Amino acid sequence: MKPVRFSILALAALPLAACGGEKQAGPADAVAICATCHTFNKGGMKRTGPNLHGIVGATAGSQPGFTYSGAMKDSGITWTPETLDAFIAAPGKLIPGNRMGFAGEPDAAKRKAIIAWLRDESTK
Repeated sequence: MKPVRFSILALAALPLAACGGEKQAGPADAVAICATCHTFNKGGMKRTGPNLHGIVGATAGSQPGFTYSGAMKDSGITWTPETLDAFIAAPGKLIPGNRMGFAGEPDAAKRKAIIAWLRDESTK
């Protein structure tokens, strides 16, 4: 599978992804909402949130060059598919006091697609 490149067209799909439109979302569609605040390519710049390249297996709050909340740095969490699922579902519940400005994704299938994409595509 080729790496997904985000463009103006991908960002234009954000309202559909954010509103849970009728279209069946694939992994790249699911992660498009994350692209509002995050980048995914190796060495990618930070935005409002940190770059997520290689996030699966990393320690929460450990990426150099990004200023994390104390809650994130002190969480002691390793980003596994299970912890990512819990965080994406309800960031404030898993890590109270974190600064992620996203209420959460209630759809388990969308969370699974995001995590699969992060695991498989953001490590290339």
